[in-house]
Amino acid sequence: MPTHDDPRRKPRIDGSRQWEVFIRENDADPMRHVGSVSAPSAELATEQATTLFGFAAASVWLCPADEVRRLGGNDLAEKARADAATEPEVTQG
Repeated sequence: MPTHDDPRRKPRIDGSRQWEVFIRENDADPMRHVGSVSAPSAELATEQATTLFGFAAASVWLCPADEVRRLGGNDLAEKARADAATEPEVTQG
């Protein structure tokens, strides 16, 4: 979770906020992160994201950058290995 001194929590000089943009190209596709926009409101962020990424998308999602938690792929794999190593072995008898 971002701390209070996290730069993503601070407004930019022009008062804008960072927004993460996710799209789904087709209804059957998963959402994927395609970039970010800076805007002072959700309405303006929506307008920017739609202009930049909407041409290729069936769906566009926006999230405030300071509300997004990023988990690294290697961190997740390492955690899964550690969890598996600590689980008791199940035997069938």
